[in-house]
Amino acid sequence: MDNSLTAGEFQAMTGLSAKALRLYSEREIVTPAFIDGPSGYRYYAPMQLQHGSLVDLLRRARVPVSELPSTPAFSFDLWRENVMLNRQLEDFYLQVAEKIAKFDAQDYIAQSTQAEKLDWIGVVIDINVPENSEGKVQAFTELAGNTPDIAHAFSAALGDAETLPTTWSAVPENGGPNRSKQMVLARAVLSPPKDSHLVRIAAQVLANTGRKVAVVSGTLPHRLEVTFSTVDRGASTPVDEAAAGYLHVLAFQDHIARLRLAPIRHCGRQVSHGASLFSDGPESIDLVTVFDVYLPGHVARGHSASDLGAGTAHPRLHLH
Repeated sequence: MDNSLTAGEFQAMTGLSAKALRLYSEREIVTPAFIDGPSGYRYYAPMQLQHGSLVDLLRRARVPVSELPSTPAFSFDLWRENVMLNRQLEDFYLQVAEKIAKFDAQDYIAQSTQAEKLDWIGVVIDINVPENSEGKVQAFTELAGNTPDIAHAFSAALGDAETLPTTWSAVPENGGPNRSKQMVLARAVLSPPKDSHLVRIAAQVLANTGRKVAVVSGTLPHRLEVTFSTVDRGASTPVDEAAAGYLHVLAFQDHIARLRLAPIRHCGRQVSHGASLFSDGPESIDLVTVFDVYLPGHVARGHSASDLGAGTAHPRLHLH
């Protein structure tokens, strides 16, 4: 082939390494113009230099291999937006991390209230958030739209006659790696539900939202409910709100260690003393992080505090 370039020449002129060139050939990102059959040598056309140089520079700009173009066409404006979003997320997480690093247990005041045994019904919502920033934005956007719809359909399916004005969300602690990718929206009820009731509620949520969900139930035992307040330091920012969950967990661990209390769950519940966690109008919902602790001397025999977790997503899942 006239004016063809050997693989070595192509590498030297584009900056691509031999390893990278082999990988891009396998992925059909930069493929040889032809391969000599007897020798297996790869040759490239001079017109491929633009594409090869582009690919090398995009990799230096940390564009993932999966996003590399197979032609010189590349959406630079779209990628710049993605880079800016990543930088904003990184800066946000750095600010949250800085607040966690400055945690001081003395800044948090614990309030404990005895609470009676409470039966509940909950709906399990899957939370699948990709690692890439664009995927995160899309996932959170979908959650922001779908979760209130599911919550309202769930509340409507329950009805008012059998419920109490207490709602909460919680993340199951145990039961496998997928537990961290789920959230339970729970509503206090007057009595333990039958399995047939759970099936009926799931069917009504499906009919009203088009979303298939698991409906579960459990019982909160007689307990202490622990909440925390802090010294008022002005208006709350999104960084403060994101850090609060971590900081309250740290404050709770310090609290139970000092008082030698046994936690029912190590993570808190986001509790609203109303029928929903989501507002139908411009008014905001007042959410409180509540940690549940066994009454002194009432830890279940044969269990430690660490293994009393969320269990599995089952019609009788016990989110203690």
